[in-house]
Amino acid sequence: MKSNVRTIGIDDAAFQREKSSKAFVFGVIIRGYSLVEGVLRTEVEVDGKDATERICQMLIQSKFHNQVKSIFLGSATIAAFNIIDLNFLYEHTSIPVVTILSQIPNEDEVKNAISHLVDWKKRYEILSSNPPIQQINFVNQLGRKCSMYIQYAGFERITEVQKLLEIASYSSCIPECLRLADLIGQSFKSFII
Repeated sequence: MKSNVRTIGIDDAAFQREKSSKAFVFGVIIRGYSLVEGVLRTEVEVDGKDATERICQMLIQSKFHNQVKSIFLGSATIAAFNIIDLNFLYEHTSIPVVTILSQIPNEDEVKNAISHLVDWKKRYEILSSNPPIQQINFVNQLGRKCSMYIQYAGFERITEVQKLLEIASYSSCIPECLRLADLIGQSFKSFII
């Protein structure tokens, strides 16, 4: 895997749970761990069902679609409980997908959190059909040992994901593209759409 591989980190913007009906979603494209090459944006419904489709459209319609070698997500949920179908995202963009988590979500807490939604069983079904969560260990660019949890689609072996994380992560255990997408999203804390 090349050290200047292009990856995109995708994360939602901060939103006001009681007031926001939609949330911005940002994608930051980085080559290696340091060269920012672009920023994409779309919007999704808070607690909606359009995240997978909107992210697919954002990627496919961008000039980066054929250049990006991996999609990094902070989790399979975005804008509260708008569930991302990781297999569908990979199949429709032809870009391998990785979610990276610091801890394994508690299944009972997840069920409880989404149970107020009318179609919570269908959402939970999508979450459950996503690839299994696995632990991964890698060393970032500064030599820090990282232990995280991932789900992935589109890679043949977990060692490919490990190598990619080593290339894309600089000072933290989060790939730079995802870390920057989160920083951009956090700047929208008081913004309502």
